[in-house]
Amino acid sequence: MPSSRKKGVRVILLAFISSQGPVSPFCYPVDSRNYFSYNAGAMGLSGHRDACNDFDNETASVSNSNSPSISIYTSRRKFIQYSTVTIAGATSFTPFASEAGAADITDDDTYPPRASNDKNSKANPAPVFTTRKYRNIVLSNGLKVVLVQDSLVQRSSVAMCIDGAGQFAEPTNIPGLAHLMEHIILSSTRSRNVIEQEARILWSKLDTEKDLVNSGGEEDFEEWLSENDGESNGFTAPGLVCFHFNSPHEVLPEGLERFARLFSINEVESTIAKGVIPREIGRVASELDRTGDASRAFYFLKRNFNPEHPFARFSAGSKTTLQTIPAEEGIDVASSLVEFFRDHYLSPKATLVVVGRDDLSSLDRWISPFSNVMSQKPSHAGKLLPVFPDPMIGQRGAHNNLMQAIILRSKDDIQVDENYQTLCIEWPLSLFYDYPTNSEDRVITANAVGFVLTQIICRRGPGSLRSLLEKLNWSPAIGSKGVPRVSFPVDVSGFQVLRMEVCLTLDGFSNRSAAISAVFDSIRRVTEKPLQLDLIKQYLAAGLIHGYLLAPRPPDAITLAVDSMRFGIGGNGIGSNDFNWYLMPPPDDEESALRMRQIVTETLEIMSNESGPLVSVRASPKAVFAFSGGIIDQRISTPPIFSPWKVEPVTGARYLVESRANGAYSYFKSVAWIAAAVDGVELSAPYLNPLLPIKIRPPRPIIERQGLTRGSRIFYTEDEPNTEGDSISKLETGKLAESRPNWKLWQIQKGSSGLPMPVRPPEPSVECAFVVQLLSSLPSTFTSTQLVLANLWLLSFDDEVLDLAELGAVAGIAYETSMNSAGLRLSFRGVSQTLPSFVRRFCRRLVQHHVKLLDGSTKISESVRQSAVSDAYRSPKINRLEKLQMSDNARLITEKEVATQGLFFLRCTNGGRLISQGDVVPSEALGLLSELQFVFREFGFAEGFSSQPELADLLYKPFWKPRDSSPCLLPGISLISDACGRIPR
Repeated sequence: MPSSRKKGVRVILLAFISSQGPVSPFCYPVDSRNYFSYNAGAMGLSGHRDACNDFDNETASVSNSNSPSISIYTSRRKFIQYSTVTIAGATSFTPFASEAGAADITDDDTYPPRASNDKNSKANPAPVFTTRKYRNIVLSNGLKVVLVQDSLVQRSSVAMCIDGAGQFAEPTNIPGLAHLMEHIILSSTRSRNVIEQEARILWSKLDTEKDLVNSGGEEDFEEWLSENDGESNGFTAPGLVCFHFNSPHEVLPEGLERFARLFSINEVESTIAKGVIPREIGRVASELDRTGDASRAFYFLKRNFNPEHPFARFSAGSKTTLQTIPAEEGIDVASSLVEFFRDHYLSPKATLVVVGRDDLSSLDRWISPFSNVMSQKPSHAGKLLPVFPDPMIGQRGAHNNLMQAIILRSKDDIQVDENYQTLCIEWPLSLFYDYPTNSEDRVITANAVGFVLTQIICRRGPGSLRSLLEKLNWSPAIGSKGVPRVSFPVDVSGFQVLRMEVCLTLDGFSNRSAAISAVFDSIRRVTEKPLQLDLIKQYLAAGLIHGYLLAPRPPDAITLAVDSMRFGIGGNGIGSNDFNWYLMPPPDDEESALRMRQIVTETLEIMSNESGPLVSVRASPKAVFAFSGGIIDQRISTPPIFSPWKVEPVTGARYLVESRANGAYSYFKSVAWIAAAVDGVELSAPYLNPLLPIKIRPPRPIIERQGLTRGSRIFYTEDEPNTEGDSISKLETGKLAESRPNWKLWQIQKGSSGLPMPVRPPEPSVECAFVVQLLSSLPSTFTSTQLVLANLWLLSFDDEVLDLAELGAVAGIAYETSMNSAGLRLSFRGVSQTLPSFVRRFCRRLVQHHVKLLDGSTKISESVRQSAVSDAYRSPKINRLEKLQMSDNARLITEKEVATQGLFFLRCTNGGRLISQGDVVPSEALGLLSELQFVFREFGFAEGFSSQPELADLLYKPFWKPRDSSPCLLPGISLISDACGRIPR
């Protein structure tokens, strides 16, 4: 767990800070130019001839193959044993088509190519990280090192992860020793002698003797780092420990030298001898959270485990476990710390990652001190991997009936709403991570399985568990609160805990036993038939889109270091020289997709058994003592200080174990039948998403040819040859393509200012955007009443099209509707393969929306009316008296009035504009334009309402919808997205 005294906040937020201002992890920049905060990723281009040039001719031979094996080479620096290099960005920024290929197709031979690359290079569906260079090294002591040169990184960062030195490795009689060891490492003080100072001259380039004098004496690593505008932190996980720091680029050499000394056995023994143990025990104890909802759930889970299981131990540590009890039993904590370091802090099990702006050769020199760290021999070698005992004690009563616990929330926890309770179901799993022996093999982790399970069980839309619970008013329908969440409180090879959380309303808590039955019934519904392989491939594609293609930043040093423990280095692990998003298999990998389906199916079978998991509800005092009694669930009247309430010893949380209500499943089936008969809402198996591709298409290359006198021309490479046999389309710059006089297309070229988009990688992308502008001068003449009616028309359409929007959100699609002085603007962004289909579906439903309002199939909800009034209050066109009148009359507005206003606007349109940008070729844009003309064929001919806006007038910043479809709010994204907190720090 992170230390309370260590300043680690900026370590996490570092990738979102720029000179222009902060960049949100939800991908919305303060300034659209802040795309440079995406620095690159963990892979690069393959097979470049000059891939070894940055070795400064010190390398005798370097392997550039895709094999995970590491070639041996000779070096004057004896501390290096093995090394490979990966260069990203050795070719041009954009994967342009070759000069020869373009010349064969076009007659403009006088136009020399602006840039080009190998025509036969491997097409990647994702960024190739042109801003990073990688070098993988194994030092003579077995320490694995990954060096990353990032030309755009704002600060240097370093991370050291050590496998097998986590909580599960600590001795059973000293719980928390691994956590204390983490604190001891970062508390090291040291004295610099003259030799060290002279070495520092070479690396830090001190200019004066005065600097030598000032640098002497004992100095804490963190104190030195703080004085140099840096920060450090560490965390202890069940299977590993990780240390990391960041600093300005100019102090990185000295920072690495100081950081290396923290892992010297002599330094550890010296630090322990200075009597820092009591101080660090106090800091360890201060980190325990006794009031937080998540902390109480975590320690309740531990309490219900088999005491022989390592997860059941109190690994956070306290004064009692680290000081009082060892003193009573005569245990020397200092000696135990040294022994723990000798046995578990071993260089062959560690990985060092350095991310900096300096060239790889410089980074290579600066890591030389690490060749001598953690080289000690353990006191006893050959420890076998742990064999985990049966994890769960179980939750069965005296008559073998199912049980569930109610955990009373702390009144001091102000971060939770007392009107919403959390149903928590936790299953123990045993997924083993075998290091791949073949370069084509891929590790399938619990996070990857959890992401697929989330898309199946926690999905949005018709037939989902969420839609049924919302219809029954057992789960909130506001924003993303009602979306079930999947997470893993513990995840090591051979042992995981899968946690599923569902937010319950007060009514849902009153019917908690039936709500639990609903969850298990939704799981059993999925297992009735085998999962379609194409469905699994779609989920893998969704992970690729959100976890990699549209990621706002590349993996940082901590992420790379932790991932190296599980995925390895090279091959299909981190630092590969080919496109490789290692967190999930690619959707076109048939074998991996089959393996994923098998693992997911087996996991669903485990989850469908109601007697296996631990079931609890974290509830507020208001819910427990005022809303606990329902139709089948009994009311709780006993005060929490009396039996049958119990106390969890670590956090002091009060909890009560009750039997699952008799008839819970029958009651759920009866209310579910009513919901299906009346509202058409029922549980169903997952289905293929028509907006989510099974295979991601690579970005289409763009050729820009510069003429000597005629300017430049843009050529877009098509997927298939056109009717003339050409495979390249040409769009003249600055011209509108016309098909009907009142409809025109404008395609924005690469590099031109277009619609503001979220932060994306700088490399060519599969993302595109469309703007459909329905032209009309009517909005500029709206009265206050018309403005409210038009706003109600659009907001009610948002409700009506929510099912389509939620399907699109999984595929990375978002939209926006807004009235402007030129009419109505519809903005869309998403993956180019499916976005045109979404635009067509969206527009077809828009022109039919007034019909559904008139026939009563669509109703205007109270929340829509309130939103319309709130928007009107912000309008400068409406005076204060009119705002007060609208607030009173909003509920009186009928669906007919709203439909009439919407139809009136459509009839007052006079043509339209289609703007396209991104990964869209002209033929696709022209095809969409033709289809939109057909969709709006009954409108667009009004005279007297003409509008001729400039292009810049239509490219103002959109506010994307649905609002809860921001990347980190989508179900399961936090399991596979680095920016959304995939790795807890």
